[in-house]
Amino acid sequence: MRKNIKGLGLLLAIACISGVFYQGTGAYLTDERKVVNHLDFAGTQGMQAVLTEPSWEPDKGLLVLPGTRLLKDPQVTNTSALDMDELVALKVEFVYAGDSGERKKGERLTEEDMKLVSRVFDIDYNADDAKKSDWIRFKGESGEDVRQCFYYKKVLKRQLPEKGETTIPLFTQVKVRKEVNNLMAERIRQMGGVEIRVSGRVLQQMEGEKSFGLNSPKEAYQAGLFQELEL
Repeated sequence: MRKNIKGLGLLLAIACISGVFYQGTGAYLTDERKVVNHLDFAGTQGMQAVLTEPSWEPDKGLLVLPGTRLLKDPQVTNTSALDMDELVALKVEFVYAGDSGERKKGERLTEEDMKLVSRVFDIDYNADDAKKSDWIRFKGESGEDVRQCFYYKKVLKRQLPEKGETTIPLFTQVKVRKEVNNLMAERIRQMGGVEIRVSGRVLQQMEGEKSFGLNSPKEAYQAGLFQELEL
């Protein structure tokens, strides 16, 4: 019997970076959001997952100087009530942290503004490490894109009554580049600051359902089951 495919969207922005810049070579970054986002399928016995960022300290303002590293490690844990294995994909978006002129809080950065952000911050995406690559960036995208999508190449096991598996972090740190100067910081302040918003989608693995792309994360990606993330 074929089972219905159910997707799960992480609709809340979690563990984001909010940038409030001032004159000088420093930048004050703060984030008041929760770093735990529980995700449930419809119904009381559905699939569940949780997106967390254990190393990030959301209630602590950080004075960031060029060369400083901020620990950030978005990861997903399989917390299904039933013994369901999962296929996981995440999306990273760079959005405005506040209103500024025609730009509204929560809107994606323009390509021009994203170029500046890429010159200020360096993120150690797992997908860019040839020795690791537990996360696979969607074809045609790069680390300088305002929206980047990734799928986790391993099936996330549940194995009740044991604890469900957790993905390797999508990235572990955000580093302020050493070449950041007053002018660059001022430009980001004028744009209203920047947030990194993480969201995603989780599917139930169904072995033997290869025609539907639910046997492996790669097949799910190739079948377009994570396509909604690209919107």
